[in-house]
Parts: sequence; C-alpha cells; structure tokens
Amino acid sequence: MAKKTSSKKDKAPKKEPNAIHIKLENSEAIQGKKDLLNSEINLLKIFQSIENFGRLRNEETKKKKLIQKRAKEVKTNLNKLSTILPNLKVPKMLKDEVKKIRTKEQTLQFEVPKTKSKIEKELLEIQQKLNNLNQ
Repeated sequence: MAKKTSSKKDKAPKKEPNAIHIKLENSEAIQGKKDLLNSEINLLKIFQSIENFGRLRNEETKKKKLIQKRAKEVKTNLNKLSTILPNLKVPKMLKDEVKKIRTKEQTLQFEVPKTKSKIEKELLEIQQKLNNLNQ
C-alpha cells in the first residue's frame, strides 16, 4: 500500500467567517448584559435544584434501605415469637364475630378529600386573572 503524499493543492485554504458588527446603543448593551446575567442566575438556580434533588434522592434511598432492613428484623422477630408462643385455639363463636367485624370494616370506606398543591392553586389563580383580563 502506497502512502499518499499531501500537497498544498489537496488542502483547501481555511475561510474565516465574515464578521458582522452591529452598533448597539448604551442602554441596549446594558439591557443585554442584564438579561445575560439574569439567565446565568437562573441557570445556577436550576443547577442548585438539580444538586438538591440528587442529594434528597440519595437520602431517600438510604432511608428506604434502612426501612427494608428494619422490616426484615421485625419479620424475623415475629417468626421467632410465633415459634416460641403456643398456638391458641379460638372458639368458633369468636371466629364468627371476627368475620362480622371484618365485613363491616370492608363495607366502610372513607374517601380522603383531595387537596390541591400550591402549584395547582397558583395556576388556577393565574387562569382566573387571565379570564378577568379577557373579559
């Protein structure tokens, strides 16, 4: 395989992009800088939120693992207790009463009223304001 020799003809000369200059008034330049700085501030706040989310997520996983560990401990303790304690014979009369109570519990169902989050409340307020402006 023969090596290809490079020559000046093979390489195209690099073209520099044509620069466009626009003259801005002092107030426009200051406003542009303010907007840029505000954008940077917003980005930094977003990064803080992301870092905070990551930290909270790690804490959540640690706590979940701890809960799982404790649940296993409780389960093993309950199993030990069930082997140690004697089995009781429950009279038939009491079994019937327990069944009645359980059926009553199943028929009673409570509905938890849904609470709106702060964001949903704010959105509703903003929509009402927009509706008032449109009228």
